[in-house]
Amino acid sequence: MTKPHALSLKWVSMGWLLFVLTVSSLAIKQNPSFDSSILALLPKQTQQPIIQQATEKMAERFSKRLIIMLSGEDEEKVRLAVKTLAEGLANTANVSSVTWHIEDGAIERLQLEQFPYRFVVINKEIRARLLAGNYDEIKSLALTKLYSPLSVKSGSITEDPFRLFSELALHQNKGLNLQVNRSLLKVSGVETPTYILMVALSGEPFSTQLQQNVLGEVERNNRVLKESGIKLSMSGMLLHASAGAQQAKSEISTIGVGSLLCIVAMMLLVFRRLKPLLLTVLPVVVGCVTAAALTILIFGRVHLVTFAFGAGLVGVSVDYALHFLCERTVSPPGQVLKRLLPGLLLGLISSVIAYAVQAITPFPGLQQMATFSVIGLVASWLTVVLWLPILTQHDSLQPVMMADQLDVLRKKFPRVEEKPYFALFLLFCLGLSVSALWSSHSQDDIRLLQTSPADLLSEEKNVQTVLGVTSSSRFLMVSAKTLELSLQKEERLLSKLDELKKNGLISDYQALSLSLPSLKRQRENRELVRQLYRANLASFFMDLRLPFDVLSKAHSSFEGATGYLTPEVWRQLKISEQGKNFIVAQNNKAATTVIRLSGYFDDSVKEKLIAFSEKEDGVFYVDQIEEISDLMGRYRGEIMMWLSIAYLGVAMVLIFRYKADSWRVILPPLFASVFTLALLTQFGLGVNLFHLMALILVLGIGLDMGIFMAETDETVHTWLAVSLSSFTSLVAFGLLALSKTPVLHHFGMTVLVGLTFVWLLSPIMRKNNSRGVCL
Repeated sequence: MTKPHALSLKWVSMGWLLFVLTVSSLAIKQNPSFDSSILALLPKQTQQPIIQQATEKMAERFSKRLIIMLSGEDEEKVRLAVKTLAEGLANTANVSSVTWHIEDGAIERLQLEQFPYRFVVINKEIRARLLAGNYDEIKSLALTKLYSPLSVKSGSITEDPFRLFSELALHQNKGLNLQVNRSLLKVSGVETPTYILMVALSGEPFSTQLQQNVLGEVERNNRVLKESGIKLSMSGMLLHASAGAQQAKSEISTIGVGSLLCIVAMMLLVFRRLKPLLLTVLPVVVGCVTAAALTILIFGRVHLVTFAFGAGLVGVSVDYALHFLCERTVSPPGQVLKRLLPGLLLGLISSVIAYAVQAITPFPGLQQMATFSVIGLVASWLTVVLWLPILTQHDSLQPVMMADQLDVLRKKFPRVEEKPYFALFLLFCLGLSVSALWSSHSQDDIRLLQTSPADLLSEEKNVQTVLGVTSSSRFLMVSAKTLELSLQKEERLLSKLDELKKNGLISDYQALSLSLPSLKRQRENRELVRQLYRANLASFFMDLRLPFDVLSKAHSSFEGATGYLTPEVWRQLKISEQGKNFIVAQNNKAATTVIRLSGYFDDSVKEKLIAFSEKEDGVFYVDQIEEISDLMGRYRGEIMMWLSIAYLGVAMVLIFRYKADSWRVILPPLFASVFTLALLTQFGLGVNLFHLMALILVLGIGLDMGIFMAETDETVHTWLAVSLSSFTSLVAFGLLALSKTPVLHHFGMTVLVGLTFVWLLSPIMRKNNSRGVCL
């Protein structure tokens, strides 16, 4: 290399260093954060916007709530612990409110807001009795409430003689197994004294800072609670987000350390010097840092799983450094790039094509991964081309003994052109693999995204069981031109849901129309109460031996209560705060509400719910879990299509370069991909989208292997370089296969098996012109 060229290379190298430092500094100033929500990797559901809006609102309500349950034999200690923990959380950052006590009379004041509407908003069981004319049952219930010391305050005997408001208030909040005990929220129906706190979060549960603030405060209190014999249990998205983040960080660090140790050992064994090891790691580090910085600047944050995948994909760039170092051991400084540059450039282009295909898919995770990978590959390639020639310019030629030893092993592999029967055997295996894949099943299960440990899931289920609630993701969405019409639709649906509940097919439901009936229903209720008054009020008062003037006052009180609970009035009441969560959207053109369904039900119940929704215009049955599973299935097909397109695109480039020998480069990763998927299906693992995502990495490394061997006429040091590259990738993703995170496990297992096949198939399809030792 001439001095002007050397000077130019140094200036360009300095410019590249300045660029890396600049983008890294800008990214750090952005206060980068990592996202641990697995669902963030998935695209938005391809459904009506209003359904998506309803899904997001339902998810947001539960994601920003944390339920804490304290229990112990000494009730006074538990009550004191509740107060201490609540006060600590109330002063914690990222906590908007803590609900743990009720002021004296607060519940009654809230309930009495509805008292003026006692004749139009009535309990559904009372309404059913009114419709059936079962007035004697209503009178009997009224007498029970009238003389019960636990009865809800319901006005005088003239204001509400049949205690209609008492019955409404009694059943209004029966969904939770809670009671107010000396101002605290106590769980009913359990032997051990148990109290709860409900924490409202001010930010997203996937925020690392929020997790540290809130769960840190809980953990500090929990250490003291354990010493006092008090058990703390929790339920909420925050716990799963924190567990997922900790597991991902732990596994990523384990994989990184394990990979690094193996790479160090192998590089020292092969080169017997520290410098080649450092020069191998340098391009990968620069690639990861540059990719992370630019991805943060583009997307705002990097997903932890994307970083794990992306770091692995950038690991393909170790090929570039290894080829350079292996060539440098037998070639003088000025000759290395001349010999390698065509292969390096073609390897980069083919890998970029393979990975950039992901950017076209609608997966946010894949788009981010594609950005990370492409930037990382280019950054690593530039580091090898610009920095390594300068850093190795004074190194002496030192042929690696292991290259010849490894080449002896390679030559023992049969060549398909010399062994026609072996070629037929490979084709036979390919046919069996295709047949196995054709008859196999796919695995598009949302459980692939489940990262929470079993003990956390068990604790969550226990809290929900004790409180009598479920975190069901199924609901009915109701849309109409006005809120009034939407409420009327709800009321027609509730009668059908009552049948399912009566038959034990669903456990319960919650709906806006239970606390805010339609005006049509309110007018009907008023008329039903009028008939009750006309038929039974006089005899009821006679049974109570009340004077005639009391009867007259009762009639006057009924006729004077002429108001209806309109949506406008209802919104002004404090008791409406919880009910507002049922309204997804409302404007001059339309209104949308949801009916939450509780319990775990099978496909037959689902079919009934779908049938209900299909009979009513503007009603939709939504199952968030099934939506995500269906979504994974649809995009598994799309990834398969884009992977095929990537193979076709790469094949066109290879045919242009290698003509009739292009099959030697493309077939090893192609055969390896088919064999890998077929093998996984034989172990009962259905093909899923994460298997296909991993095959992109198999394609990238396989192409690099074939391209470099073709460009260098399969010299011994090239075979050493591709073998080292395969080994480092196998180690990294072999560790991923041990991950407890299903996504990482499936990805790692596929790459582990796929790269093994690539390494075995490449020498089988080699040309018969190996030069042996490169001079």
